[in-house]
Amino acid sequence: MFFIKRILLVIFLFSTTAVAQHSRQTLTQPTCGDINLMAHPCQVTVVQRYESGSDINFQETYYFDSTGKLTEYRKRGFGGENVTRYPLTVEDISDGVLYRFDYDGDVLELRQFDLQNRLYSSTHYIYAVGGNLAMSVEYVYTADSGVVAKRTVSTYDKCERLKTMEQFTADELLILSEKYKYDRRGNLVRRTQTSYYDEEVVTNTERRRYTYDRNGNWTQCRYFMNGKEMYTIERTIVYY
Repeated sequence: MFFIKRILLVIFLFSTTAVAQHSRQTLTQPTCGDINLMAHPCQVTVVQRYESGSDINFQETYYFDSTGKLTEYRKRGFGGENVTRYPLTVEDISDGVLYRFDYDGDVLELRQFDLQNRLYSSTHYIYAVGGNLAMSVEYVYTADSGVVAKRTVSTYDKCERLKTMEQFTADELLILSEKYKYDRRGNLVRRTQTSYYDEEVVTNTERRRYTYDRNGNWTQCRYFMNGKEMYTIERTIVYY
């Protein structure tokens, strides 16, 4: 798995939001603020359990220094334990990925390559006046001919949280769209996904309900799909 995918996976699973992470600094060493954590945690442990049983699906542990910078991430599951230590080096974040930055250090373009060094996808970032990320456009290419297989357009709100996403085929047919809603603390509470199959349209709604501690960080997230509770994520947060 490419390092950029690992970083984004960490951020999205941890915060259960869709906050854009696009600067060179955030790629090499995210802070608790980057992933929507209040106060100054020193350690956060995340456990996911499905409603069908009491087994733990995965466990994640995050370690922060006293300034709020992420120093280590551990994930333990059925495949064993993986450890990522921060800050990452330039070589780490460039493994299989080519970046182009602007003068402020924000990512303008991201290119990902497969194991045969063929271009797999490219993502282009568009910023609003003031520097906030406003839109991204991703192209995924076929391995054999290198032509565009699909295109994904995402828009972001003024807090750089993912607001809408639309996915198109190479023939510009809309095949998937998503809309996102957040609570006042910036955590994702609803994601509406619509899939288009020829003349059939299917809509699914994901909802999340949170329990918060006195610092404003959530300690429990209950995940529902179309009204049915699917799993619960619990966080144990230790503060400095």
